[in-house]
Amino acid sequence: MPPIIRHLTTGTALTALLSTSAMAESTPSSSSVFSPSNIAAGVLRMAVSYGRMIADIRYDAMEVDPIRGELVMRELTVAGLGPHANCRVSLGRMRVSGISIWGAEDSRVRLDAADISVANNCFGANAAMIGMVTGGDAIPVSDLAIDTRQSMGRGALVADIEINSPGIARIEGTADFDYVSLFAPGILQEMMNEGQSSPLADPESDDFSDSQGDDMSDQAPEMGLRGTLRSAHLSVENLGVWERMQPMIPPGMLDPATIDNIVSAEPGTELHGIEQDLADAAKAFIAEPTRVTAEIRPDQPIAFDSTEWKTPQDAATLFKPGFTNALPTPPVALIADPAEDDEDPRALGLALARGQGVPQNINRAIELLTPIQDEGEVALALADLKTASDPAAAYAHALTAAETGTPGALSMLDRIEARLPTADLLAAQPAADSDLPDSVFASAVALRDAALAREEGDGAPRSYALAWRLASLAAAAGDSPAQSLMARLDARFGGEPTWIETRDEAADLAMSDWSEQDLAGRLARE
Repeated sequence: MPPIIRHLTTGTALTALLSTSAMAESTPSSSSVFSPSNIAAGVLRMAVSYGRMIADIRYDAMEVDPIRGELVMRELTVAGLGPHANCRVSLGRMRVSGISIWGAEDSRVRLDAADISVANNCFGANAAMIGMVTGGDAIPVSDLAIDTRQSMGRGALVADIEINSPGIARIEGTADFDYVSLFAPGILQEMMNEGQSSPLADPESDDFSDSQGDDMSDQAPEMGLRGTLRSAHLSVENLGVWERMQPMIPPGMLDPATIDNIVSAEPGTELHGIEQDLADAAKAFIAEPTRVTAEIRPDQPIAFDSTEWKTPQDAATLFKPGFTNALPTPPVALIADPAEDDEDPRALGLALARGQGVPQNINRAIELLTPIQDEGEVALALADLKTASDPAAAYAHALTAAETGTPGALSMLDRIEARLPTADLLAAQPAADSDLPDSVFASAVALRDAALAREEGDGAPRSYALAWRLASLAAAAGDSPAQSLMARLDARFGGEPTWIETRDEAADLAMSDWSEQDLAGRLARE
C-alpha cells in the first residue's frame, strides 16, 4: 500500500477512535454544540477534510449515539490520487463502541467492520502475487471485529480478533494478559543523554555533523512488551487460500521428509517438542487442508519481557505453544453438569459467580457461597454479586473481605459506599461503642494508627464512628494526622444529621475512654 494511503488510513482510524471517546460521557443533550455526539462528529469530519488533501474520501452516513456510546460510519471509500489512483479501499460499515473520554478503570471497547475491500494495486509490485492468492482484484473481508477488555488499574487486558475473508481464510485469536505494557527500559537514559549532548548544544562543534548521520536510529532505545500472559491462541481456517497457493509451492517443500526438517533442536529439549508438534500439524494440514491452531495454555501465568528475546526460539521456549488442526481448546476448565457437581461447592459457586467454565448464574452462586461467606475471596465474590440488587448486604460482605486482607476488597468498599445512603452506610459498619483492645490506648501513635486502620478498613473492620472516637483521643494530645482524619470525615459527610448523631456518640465515648484509660497521664509520660 502506498505510504500516502497508509498514512491516511491510520490517521483516520486513530481519529475515529479518539473522537468516539467523548461519546460515553454523560453531557448536555444531543442538540447542544458541546454534546459528545456533535464533538465526535465534528472532529471526524475535520479529519476527512484533511484527508481529502491526499486522497479521495467519501462516505454515505455517520451516526453517533451518545447513550450507547457508539460511532457508526457507513459506505466509506478511500481512493488514491495521481500515481496511486488504482489503490482503492472501501468499507460498508464501521462501528466503534465503549470508549469513554478519559478511559474508564474497567473498559470494554469493540471495533467491528463489514464489507471491506482492499484493491491488490494498493500493494504496488506485489499486486500480481496477491491477486494469485486472493483469486480476484481485491482482498475481501466480510467481517472484522476487535474486542478489548481492559483494567487500567491492574494492567490486565483481554484482546480478541476475528477476520473473515470469504474464499480465502478465517482467522480468530485471543490473548489474555494478567498484565501487559509497552516497555522501553532505555528511554529514560536516552532522554537524560539528549539533554547532556554537547554537540547539539554547539552547532558549530566539529562533532555536530557526525551526530546527525543516518545511524542515529541505531541509538533509539529498544522497545517491546512485558507482562504476564494467562493464555492465548491463534486459529486459521482455510477457505480456499491454500488451494491457490499450493501450485506456487515447489512440490519438494510439501514432502513429509522435507517438513520434518523443521525439527532441528536437540532431542529431549523443550524446543524439540515444539518443533515436532509444528511439523506434525503442518503434515496433517497438507493431507487435509482445513485448519491450523496455535495455542498457549500454561498451568500458571507466564511472565515475559520481549526485549530479552534474541530469536523467535526464545519466545517459543518460554510460551511453549501447542499446534493442532482442531478448534482451540477452552482456556478454562469446563463443568459438565453443575446440578450434580457439588463435591466442591466453593469452586462451583465461584465458577457460577464469574461465568467461567459454566454459564453465570447469580442466584445459584449466592446459594452455594453464603454458607462459607466468612472466607475472604468468597465474601468479595458475594459483595460483587449483590452490589446492584442489595448494596447494604454487599457492603457487609465487602467489610468481611477487607478485614481478611483480600486483594480488591478496599476498592470494592469504596464503590459500594457510593451507592449507599449515609444512614445505611454507618449502620452497616461496627458501631461507635464496639469493644476496643487495650493495646490501642498505649500511645498517641497507637491511637492514630488504630483510627487510620478503621477509616481505611485495612486490618480492621472499616468504621468511621470508631475512627472518629480513636482519632479524637490522639488529636487531644496534639497529633496532627489524627486531626486531619477528623477533618476528612467531617468534610465527607458535611452536616448530615445521621453523621452528626454518630459523631456525637463517638465523642461521648471518647470522653469516657479519656478518663477510664487515664490517657492524660499516660500520654503526658510518652
